[in-house]
Formats: sequence, structure tokens, C-alpha cells
Amino acid sequence: MNIPRIQIQQGYSQIGLQTTKGQQSIEQPRPSLNMNQQPGVLKMDRTMPSLMIDSRKAWSALGKARIEEMTDRIAQSSLQISMQNIAEIARDGDRMMAIQQGGNVFAEIARDNVFKDRPRVEVTGEPGYDHVDITFIPGQVNTTYIPGGVTFNPETHKPVMDYQLGKVNTYLTQKNYMNISVIGNQLDSVV
Repeated sequence: MNIPRIQIQQGYSQIGLQTTKGQQSIEQPRPSLNMNQQPGVLKMDRTMPSLMIDSRKAWSALGKARIEEMTDRIAQSSLQISMQNIAEIARDGDRMMAIQQGGNVFAEIARDNVFKDRPRVEVTGEPGYDHVDITFIPGQVNTTYIPGGVTFNPETHKPVMDYQLGKVNTYLTQKNYMNISVIGNQLDSVV
């Protein structure tokens, strides 16, 4: 006997997914260094050397002195000559006063005055190797150094981030279903 049966077929729904990935972009701008350099400063101050040559004594010894010096020299030499002459006159006066010694003192003094050397006024001096004075004062160099430097003032920038969202598209590829069917041909028979 062929008993009818109920056959149930069921189909589940099927979903399809279409996805687009999200995209992320990150950019990091370079930092700005902002560097300043101060150069070092070197200052140099110098004084010039000096050379002084004094040759007045040498020229004076050669008889070519300044007028003031020549006048002083003539005056001093004349003073000495006049003092010597006064001393001689005083000696001759003492000889003339000493009559008791005898002799012709006046004739002797006259003869000595005729033949004696007369003193001269000296305007030149004794030349020597040390008559030229040389004085040298060396110059000086003063240096001042101010060191330079480098200053940094860095400026950083935040990263720039951009994100594009991904997408998910869902769609139905198969609907759910249920089929109920009877298998067999004797549905109305009583058993």
C-alpha cells in the first residue's frame, strides 16, 4: 500500500554582500627648523709702534746744535774764559804787589801777555758713539672675541589624517521559501 506522505522543502534566504574597503591616508608635513646663526665677532685694536731717534747730542758735538744750545755754550765758555782772565789778573796783581822779591815784574807780565795762547770759545763737543738715543716702544694688539651661536626654534606640524569610510551593500540572492507537497495518490482512502 502506498501511503501518501507530506514532503516539505524549505529554502533559506541568501544574502550577498558587496564591500568596499575603507581608505586611510596620513600625511606628515616636515617640521620647520627655523635655525638662526649669529656669527662670532673678532675685534682687534692695535696701537702703532713708535721709534724715536734723538740725535741732538751728535749734532751738538759736530757744532750744528740749535741756536739756544749754541748760545748757552758760548755763554758758558765765555764765563769760564772771563773767570780764568780774572784769576790771571789777580795773580799778576799779587806779583806786582810783591815788590820785595825784586825783578821787573811789569816787563815779565807784558812779555807773557804777548806770547801766551788766548783761550777760544768752544762751540763743538766731544763726539761719542752714545750721542744718538734710540727709543723703541712696541705696539700692542688687543683682541676681543665674542663667540657666535646657533639658535633653533623648531616648529612641528600635526599629521593630516583622512579616512574614507568603506561601504557594505547587501542584496538578496535567494528568497526564503517553503514548498509543501504530498507524495502518493490515495489521499481519500481510509486505512
